[in-house]
Amino acid sequence: MTKLQTRKRAALWLAAVFVAGAFLGVAGTTVFSGRHHPWSDLSPGEYRSRLLVMLTKELGLDAEQQQEVELILDEIGERFRLVREAVEPEFEAIRSERADRIVALLDAEQQVKYEQILEERRRRREEHENRNRIEHQRNRR
Repeated sequence: MTKLQTRKRAALWLAAVFVAGAFLGVAGTTVFSGRHHPWSDLSPGEYRSRLLVMLTKELGLDAEQQQEVELILDEIGERFRLVREAVEPEFEAIRSERADRIVALLDAEQQVKYEQILEERRRRREEHENRNRIEHQRNRR
């Protein structure tokens, strides 16, 4: 392996670690701080595209590096999807418990309004999940 190839490989690994760290940092900050991140409403594909553009611009990635980063993002994205699918039933159970406990505190009129709020949130979550599912299927082709 030539010195240039070694440097390219090292730079690629550095970029991969940076991407993984940036992604986990943003995700962790959003989850633990409760703040809304401007990219949080994006589909995985949109997020991936914006991240790749940002990294290409900020790091000056060449075409080969962009391809490698795309592969990394695809692989890591698939792993995130699998983890989300595995834990979603637990999240749903927690959401249900939260709703039940809040409903118990409300009078009849408030309960009706709260159910409407919950239904709207369920609808938006399902739309988001459906968009993600469709996009994931499109990306696998």
